[in-house]
Amino acid sequence: MMFKAIVLACAIANPELCIEFHDTRGPYETREECKARAMEMSRDVGDDLPYLMPTKWRCQALKEGMLTLWTQSP
Repeated sequence: MMFKAIVLACAIANPELCIEFHDTRGPYETREECKARAMEMSRDVGDDLPYLMPTKWRCQALKEGMLTLWTQSP
C-alpha cells in the first residue's frame, strides 16, 4: 500500500478559512516516509505563507493502481 501526504492550513486571521495542500512528490511506501513528508510540508507552509498556520496532517492510503488524487481547479 502507498500513502499520500496531505496538510491542512488555516488563516490566522480567520481560522474557518482553510486550504488543503496535497503532496506532489509522493506517493510513499511507508507511513513513516509519508509522515516525514507531511512534517516537511507543514514547515514549508508556515515559512512560505506566514498568514497560514498548519493545523492538521494525514497520510491517505491509496488503493492499488492509484498513484495520486489530482484535481484541477476551474
